[in-house]
Amino acid sequence: MKQRSALVLGASGLIGSELVKLLLDSTEYSAVTLLVRRELPITHSKLSQVITDFDRLDEYDHVFRVDDVYSCLGTTIKVAKTKENFHKVDYDYTIKAAQMAKKNAAESLLTVTALGADSNSFFFYNRVKGNVERDLKKLSLASVHIFQPSLLLGDRNEFRRGEKIAEAIGTKLSFLFVGPMRKYKPIQAQTVARSMIEKALEKQKGFFIHRSEKI
Repeated sequence: MKQRSALVLGASGLIGSELVKLLLDSTEYSAVTLLVRRELPITHSKLSQVITDFDRLDEYDHVFRVDDVYSCLGTTIKVAKTKENFHKVDYDYTIKAAQMAKKNAAESLLTVTALGADSNSFFFYNRVKGNVERDLKKLSLASVHIFQPSLLLGDRNEFRRGEKIAEAIGTKLSFLFVGPMRKYKPIQAQTVARSMIEKALEKQKGFFIHRSEKI
């Protein structure tokens, strides 16, 4: 069986870092390429890292010639400083990556938005995520898998006080997340990453949204 190749954007994030570990351990993949702003402290025989100016993704056309493109790009208003910068990372870069994936005939694009993503939402964050989903669908790629996780659990490189508090509460009160509330139950980043790889390997054609309780 032919081994696959993967490209990962957002490899330094919570889901992205778990995804890279799983891809490198997977016997299904023979080559894993990361687009990064700065080199990550990872070495592996099938790993390549490409220092990237994400404002000029068109110049990295060749690295998108892979089977599966995984986009885990994302930031926060606190880190981005402005709504414009947040939109650039979460929307512009993701859509451009999808366009590049389509141009190079990648078999699948797999990306992460958020629970509550809605292009008509009053909330800026949810609206941007919803716009990403809406416009990815318009691109008509061969296979798109969108993952909408609830609160993510795992070891982040950056400290987020609000999420740490919510994580502590959510973990202790996990028994409350049943029935209609199940979709709000915190989820491990590794669980999301593993599901992304599983969906890529299924090779299903079409546009799919995977909500947190189904991941």
